[in-house]
Amino acid sequence: MNNKIEFNKPFTSNKDKKYINDIFKNNKFADGFFQKKCENFIKKKVNSQFIALTQNCTSSLEISMILLNLKKDDEVIMPSYTFTSTANAVLLRGAKPVFADVNLHDANLNYESVRKKINKRTKAIIVVHYAGNSCDMQKFLELKRQHNLILIEDCAHSFMGKFKNQFLGTIGDFGTFSFHETKNLVGGQCGAISINDKKYVKRAKIILDKGTDRAFIGNKKRYYSWKDIGSEFRSAELPAALLYSQLMKLETIMKRRKIISETYKKNLRSLKNRKFEIIKHNLKNKSAHHVFALIFNSLRLRESFIKYMKKKKILCYFHYYPLHISSFGKKFNRTQMRNTDKIYNGLVRLPLYPGLKKTELSRIIKEVKKFNLVKT
Repeated sequence: MNNKIEFNKPFTSNKDKKYINDIFKNNKFADGFFQKKCENFIKKKVNSQFIALTQNCTSSLEISMILLNLKKDDEVIMPSYTFTSTANAVLLRGAKPVFADVNLHDANLNYESVRKKINKRTKAIIVVHYAGNSCDMQKFLELKRQHNLILIEDCAHSFMGKFKNQFLGTIGDFGTFSFHETKNLVGGQCGAISINDKKYVKRAKIILDKGTDRAFIGNKKRYYSWKDIGSEFRSAELPAALLYSQLMKLETIMKRRKIISETYKKNLRSLKNRKFEIIKHNLKNKSAHHVFALIFNSLRLRESFIKYMKKKKILCYFHYYPLHISSFGKKFNRTQMRNTDKIYNGLVRLPLYPGLKKTELSRIIKEVKKFNLVKT
């Protein structure tokens, strides 16, 4: 009897517990060794100007929006096909999220849709590198320059992905990363912000320290004071320790995800009379291989496939409910987005994680091929 194949499993082992135990030995649970170790490692790895480890990617997005000094009538353009955190970060500053359409082939932000929505109230663009695959950053950098906009990269899926030779998250003004338990590297609830323009660094440190200048305390200064708004955005030591253990096996994790993703592609792209398309990415850019998705031709097919795979004890899932059609999102935008609707109605994510066995991968591929031949 076949065992159930989970959709996702964090890549952890007993070795990950070593650093957790070190925290209890040292009795230091905040602003400590592992937070700094992770920041230094990531900063060097992606060649960032400044990295701060945060509680999660949501915190990093909120810090970015504070740094923008958003006002009531300001607008920030973003894809509708994204998680709520992207929009919430804008709303929490009193500004308006403006939803744009995505591309059919990769579910990334559509340049033309964004270009048409830019007006005198537009303050920034948030690109989301869906599935770990880069948006066309050259086009969005052109829009940034033409209209004097701020460009934020939501890299929740795309840590270690690249656009050409540059790491995602270091191209726009800010980049935000997620190390949630569902992401490629696991820190529990953990994230990071990359600040790529030095003029924002000093204020970012104050915001990270709850609005104080605590970060600047030196030998001559014995106190710190309230300077700005801020919050408890920094990561604690326990998630930082877990993340550090993950960073130590970064190459293994990324290599395994790439092998699984490419095995899917090799075995499924040649199918005839397909009921789906495979999500694509520009091969000139390095993927982070966070999601491997099939985009079915209809909602009916998508639902039939998920039901079929579940019967075979293989868990597959659709993804975001588009913000522009959600009950809350309709308050801000009622524009039709045909590509986003098609992606939502058709997209299914297959299991993709380093612990996925070769036999399990073969079984998944076999069942996808079988479904493709079934009359529905």
